[in-house]
Amino acid sequence: MRKLALLGVLLGAFILGACGGSSNPGGGASGSTIKMGGTTFTGNTTITIKKGESVTFDDSSGGPHQLVTGTHGKFTAAQGAPTEFATKNGIVFNSGDTKTVTFPTAGTYQITCTYHASMQATITVQ
Repeated sequence: MRKLALLGVLLGAFILGACGGSSNPGGGASGSTIKMGGTTFTGNTTITIKKGESVTFDDSSGGPHQLVTGTHGKFTAAQGAPTEFATKNGIVFNSGDTKTVTFPTAGTYQITCTYHASMQATITVQ
């Protein structure tokens, strides 16, 4: 009987652990963060969030960046993207800046830096 009870406790803990984790590799509803270095994104560059959630872009250890929707340093308009990304000017960062952007519309958004074409991030909004 004790073995069965122990098995039940372990199974319950496993299920709670699996359900309690975030489906968002970037941090869940409490906020996802993409960090920037001098010429690269550092850490997780693929984020999944829910419609209406935000992503924080953290340039606290980087240099100047200009983030836009698109790939390989080129702006491409993305329907449904946040207004901050609506123009080729995008969001400008200086070292030390941290900015939070809310994604109101479901879709997959490619984010790149016009100064550093190798900087690529993908934000999927469900």
